[in-house]
Amino acid sequence: MDRSKQIIRTSWIGIAANVLLAGFKAAVGVLASSVAIVMDAVNNLSDALSSVITIVGTKLSQRPADRKHPFGFGRIEYFSAIIIAVIVLSAGVTSLIESVKKIIEPTEPSYTTVTLIVIIVAIVVKIVLGLYVKRKGEQLNSDALTASGADALFDAIITLATLVSAGVMLLWNVSLDGILGALISAVIIKAGIEMLAGPVNDLLGTSIPAELATQIKKEVSEFEGVHGVFDLIRCKDWLSAYQCE
Repeated sequence: MDRSKQIIRTSWIGIAANVLLAGFKAAVGVLASSVAIVMDAVNNLSDALSSVITIVGTKLSQRPADRKHPFGFGRIEYFSAIIIAVIVLSAGVTSLIESVKKIIEPTEPSYTTVTLIVIIVAIVVKIVLGLYVKRKGEQLNSDALTASGADALFDAIITLATLVSAGVMLLWNVSLDGILGALISAVIIKAGIEMLAGPVNDLLGTSIPAELATQIKKEVSEFEGVHGVFDLIRCKDWLSAYQCE
């Protein structure tokens, strides 16, 4: 299976997992008459958007080069990664705003056995999904897939913070919702900025390490008929046979 097909298959797994998790949460939310759980189910459907963006970006990047785009469309994958990074960043900012509101005006959350079961299931699913997608992204050198996996892991971290807060609330009657939320939001915002920097730098064109440039020039100069190496063009052959930076 070639690289693009593996990326698309992994993304479909992400969509399926999020849709199933959303269905589970929606069913539990309706049975328990919990608007919060139902809304969380809707949030899982929006999480599937990252995988949809990855699929669309991968398919568009496979378009052959034409007269107007002689280097192909491989760089579309960078835009996919940028969009997903922006989604992560905006989620972190939104979470931070809501957390600060809870710190300023604290409320006493109520937890039931049903909500705790939903939280635990969501954590397990998101951790397994996030690790799988992120690992595949690193194996396939796909910024979009890696970002999508990181997005799922951040969701798991946020939900884990909710579980910890619920435990503290049930044991000691102390609400840590706002404080934990703010700390985790800051981490997510930092990660979102770093995720955004990667594909942006690739689009702008980053230079290769000096040691690698020296080694390439040395090896090329050893060929008969080569009198010198004066310039290096970095090519991403895993994106497109014609795409260079």
